[in-house]
Amino acid sequence: MGPVLVFGHKNPDNDSVCSAVAYAHLKNLVDADNVYVPARLGPVPPETEWVFSRFGVELPEEIAHVHTRVRDVMTPDVVTVEADRTMLDAGRLMRERDVRALPVVEDGSLRGLLNQRILGEAYLGETEIRGFAEVPVTVGHLVEVLDGTLLAGDGDATLRGGVLIGAMEPETMRGYITPGDTLIVGDRRRTQPMALEAGVACLIATGGHRPADAVLDLAAERGASVVATGHDTFAAARLVNLSHTVGDVMDTDVLTFDPDVLLSEAVEDLLGSTHREAVVLDAHRQVAGILTRTNVARGDRRRVVLVDHNEVSQSAPGVEVAAVIEVVDHHRIGDIQTTGPILFLNIPVGATATIVALRYEELGVEMPGPMAGILLAAVLTDTVLLKSPTTTETDREVAERLATRLGVDAVEFGMEMFRARSAGRAFSAERAVKADLKEYRAGETLAAIGQVETVDVAEVMDHLDEVREVMESLREARCYDLVLLMVTDVVREGSEIVAVGKVRLAERALDVSLSEGGSAWMDGVLSRKKQIAARLVDAAGT
Repeated sequence: MGPVLVFGHKNPDNDSVCSAVAYAHLKNLVDADNVYVPARLGPVPPETEWVFSRFGVELPEEIAHVHTRVRDVMTPDVVTVEADRTMLDAGRLMRERDVRALPVVEDGSLRGLLNQRILGEAYLGETEIRGFAEVPVTVGHLVEVLDGTLLAGDGDATLRGGVLIGAMEPETMRGYITPGDTLIVGDRRRTQPMALEAGVACLIATGGHRPADAVLDLAAERGASVVATGHDTFAAARLVNLSHTVGDVMDTDVLTFDPDVLLSEAVEDLLGSTHREAVVLDAHRQVAGILTRTNVARGDRRRVVLVDHNEVSQSAPGVEVAAVIEVVDHHRIGDIQTTGPILFLNIPVGATATIVALRYEELGVEMPGPMAGILLAAVLTDTVLLKSPTTTETDREVAERLATRLGVDAVEFGMEMFRARSAGRAFSAERAVKADLKEYRAGETLAAIGQVETVDVAEVMDHLDEVREVMESLREARCYDLVLLMVTDVVREGSEIVAVGKVRLAERALDVSLSEGGSAWMDGVLSRKKQIAARLVDAAGT
């Protein structure tokens, strides 16, 4: 079973990214049975880059979805076989490792596939001694499968004739021998030299009986090989068919997949294949796993932990078919559904990071400095330096403990972080509108509310026309009824409100006047969730 992904909402803000990383760190310390991997659903805001760089924390990987991929259900640590191994070696390997198929590799690269069907056909070939005319073998491979000893001849010599069993009188047997054949014979003193004189290329002496020196001398004179084996004639005849190399009989028309292909896309090809398995190749075309019909039937879903959200519309594509095993959030209860009971931590505080910090304390886990740093940053951004009306006494207490742990002043640290948002970056109206955008639905009304927190409102408002143009394009593209942007001044403790679409709804809900092409200042308005979204939802419902 694969790792558990821990991630926040779409258009990730600082709280969602920092909380995901810190919570994954905590879970890895307290749950030894699983591996938790932090992730994100989009580019990170500049303050997140700043704080992660400051504390030397690696940014989580960005993921596009949580649909089940081939890598999530495939069998890793694949047993492989080299092309120059004998069929007998391959059969024993499959039995010992309890696998049904073996990718055939050379220098790590895939050359073909050997499975039970192909091997079974080789064993069925025991019903007839087919010889080596169609698929030649070397004397050395013959010695290997027979656990034999080469008494005469060259192990690299290639055998291409038929295979006979010397169970007749010598005079009768001579009529069956064609030059180049291989003869399997027991301790028949007259038959052995006769066969060499008739032109056999290889004499297999069974039962552990060593041919006479005169026979070996004759073989050397004729350029023939002599192999002695402890197996009886019946067993030797059965094993001969398994002396072919894997490369001689493998299937080279192999179905392959990339590990990140959606399982739903791979299933159709796999079920339509003549084989029951496909080989999974990594970016370097090396074998990364094997996908079987059993893997598909088991249908494992990707396991995820959601932080800072619990609504499908704000989560990763595919979350509705993933296995949500935990939720850590401080927003309203949304529409995430699970097949069974889970740990659902939902506390009315100003930041998800506050809940994560409390979990460290509850579980008695010492928090490393870097985790304290990113959690403090998350608390300060989501509570707007502890000034937002969503801020609770718990947030303040947690922030103070984290700041003490780091030896910093929380407010000064927060101001430095907010200044880092725009330092050295050219203004982008696209980024201002979309970087922290959340959707809200009230009845038939679909609204999107973005928020930019800054120490200098003019950085955004000087580009108001560009901002409104982006907002209008976004509204049309996503069929929003209303798009609203809060430009929050963390120093003045208020927000400029810009709206497009159903502007009258925004004016009625917020009790402001939004003249055409303008904006409205709302003193003391810092919280999107509590002071803007809640009022819009109420107004849309009336």
